[in-house]
Amino acid sequence: MNKSGRPLLSRSYHIPLSMFDDAFRRFQKKFVYPQNIFISVIFLAIAGVYVHAAIKDNTQTLAYLLIAACLALVLVRWYRTFKLRRAVHDALKDVEQDTYELNVYEDGMVIRTKDAPQPEASAEPEPAAEPAAREEKTGNGFQQLFPEEPAQRDPVPPTELPFGTGMKLLEFPEYFMAYVVKQNFYVIPKKDFSDEEIAQLKQLFHL
Repeated sequence: MNKSGRPLLSRSYHIPLSMFDDAFRRFQKKFVYPQNIFISVIFLAIAGVYVHAAIKDNTQTLAYLLIAACLALVLVRWYRTFKLRRAVHDALKDVEQDTYELNVYEDGMVIRTKDAPQPEASAEPEPAAEPAAREEKTGNGFQQLFPEEPAQRDPVPPTELPFGTGMKLLEFPEYFMAYVVKQNFYVIPKKDFSDEEIAQLKQLFHL
């Protein structure tokens, strides 16, 4: 992707957790549900064959086991689909306050994560710890050689998304979605763009 020139459009934005939940649900409905339905139909058809065999001869224990296996595979696949949605929701709570920057070029776009805002320091000073509390924090009165520090998040490198057959661009009422086939998808909320910028994005995305 050629990034030598200035981007045609550059804007910072924030994705509310509820919007990402909606986007992930739409993503699953469009790209995951069809696969689940196709596989479910196949296993249910196989189960139907063994149901017919079991009706003709109810002594076939293997037929009952295969019916149960087919139904279990269908249920497990759908269960994992909905479980993944919940897991993604919980994972995104940690980055809910992050801000992103979008730079769009003629042949692609670059998305980068800005630093998440730090919690505001309390105006009131914390009371001095009691001797017992200080002792507990330092490990039975001995000073820690390696005191704990707040975890630092590693910087996320910018993501380059060249336009082409490997990426599908979709538009929804509240956001755009860029789906890199079999890899990941990205949400671009419309709320942080002006009407002119939204129209420009539609033109650049060929929507």
